Amino acid sequence: MSAVSMLLHKVLQSGLCRANTRCSSSSVKFEPFARIEPVAPNEHNRLEAAYHKDTSPLKLNLSGEFYRNSDGKPQVFQAVHKAAIGVACDEKLSQEPLPPLGNADFIKAANELILTNSAEALLEKRVLGVQTRSSLDALRVAAQFLREKMKCNVCLLAKPSSETYERIFKQVGFQCHSYQYFSEAKGELNVFGLVADLMTAPEGTVVLLDACAQNPTGLDPSVDEWKLISHIIKCKKMLPLLHLESHGLATGDVVQDAWPVRYFAGCGFDVLCAQSFVKNFSLYNETVGQLMIVLGNPKHLPAVREHLENMLLTEKEQSSSVFASRIVAKILTTTALHQEWTHTIKDIHQRLHKMRTLFAKKLKELKTPGNWDHLSDQKGPYLYTNLKNKHLQQLQARHIYIPSSGRINVGALRTNNVEYLASAINDVLKCKQTDTVDTADLTSAHLHALQHFFNAA
Repeated sequence: MSAVSMLLHKVLQSGLCRANTRCSSSSVKFEPFARIEPVAPNEHNRLEAAYHKDTSPLKLNLSGEFYRNSDGKPQVFQAVHKAAIGVACDEKLSQEPLPPLGNADFIKAANELILTNSAEALLEKRVLGVQTRSSLDALRVAAQFLREKMKCNVCLLAKPSSETYERIFKQVGFQCHSYQYFSEAKGELNVFGLVADLMTAPEGTVVLLDACAQNPTGLDPSVDEWKLISHIIKCKKMLPLLHLESHGLATGDVVQDAWPVRYFAGCGFDVLCAQSFVKNFSLYNETVGQLMIVLGNPKHLPAVREHLENMLLTEKEQSSSVFASRIVAKILTTTALHQEWTHTIKDIHQRLHKMRTLFAKKLKELKTPGNWDHLSDQKGPYLYTNLKNKHLQQLQARHIYIPSSGRINVGALRTNNVEYLASAINDVLKCKQTDTVDTADLTSAHLHALQHFFNAA
């Protein structure tokens, strides 16, 4: 008798086979995945589902991230279309995997787009780039590197800012605190509160700043205010991490939008920048971004590079789309395509500005309660209404879907729906006045810290 036959004979004698037969015939069905609990839909998915179920012809979805043209369709960049064809037909391009840090041609072009090719940091070889899936992925890589390799543990985030920022930093062990950014009482940038919070933050803090078109307020510091912020960060020995998510869409000028990054880099201290090529190239499927690190001292670059490569290899991180990185690199390094791309950026900016101005005008014509002057000062693809949850719920009853942040996707506005939106907001606010807002933007501790700083200076 073979070994298998002997084993089977023993199993039958032990009665295990009969026991299994009784178990399998039981009325209780074995369903291992029954233990998985349903996940509550996030706000974006909930609004999208409600919008698609809505049968009203007036329904308006203002919660999305994608830019749409005046016809309500996704924008197609002709430069991207031409570059994609050129890349796809180039038989010389390698199909081998990218190195850990990504496509070298793309990284070089991306760094020069921000810093210009004559920047001292580039000439002195103290700039490092990492290709990522998006600017948010670049923030994740930066947060992980700063926490694991540099032992940073405190970060400052704007209030208000994207909830994703806090989630990214907390997932790797950061303690997240906020700095004041928007004054609800005045509807403007709260630069005094911002400066005061920077002054009271501990040394070594990582400070996340939107380089342009701050998300969600769309309000940016002036040149002098940026210089003051930079000076405080340098004096307090903090580490600036700038987010360049809407590059080109804030002012219509890619050079001007990147000025804060160039200024920080030119001040001679270390700075990181998370860069996006999604909205400004309409690359929503083939997404790509970059983390740029500018070092004050070039001798630290080899060690930083090695640790980044090891971290990415250990985590088995895959680079973002090779195809998208080649499209961006081709556009940025081909004069005709680069010019066509910048023209498209300007056209989009002009339409965003037109819709924002028209919306503010309609609200003022209706004498809508509140101060709406700040809408004209906002920049980029979003518009910050500062509406409260109760108002947003009432608007949803009128088939208008806006996230709880009160941020509107300006790209979803068109000349044929702006008046309807303004009228609905006007009706909601006139029916029920907004909550009382505390007009005190600075605490006594903030004022004391601010006064101490300027006296010391």
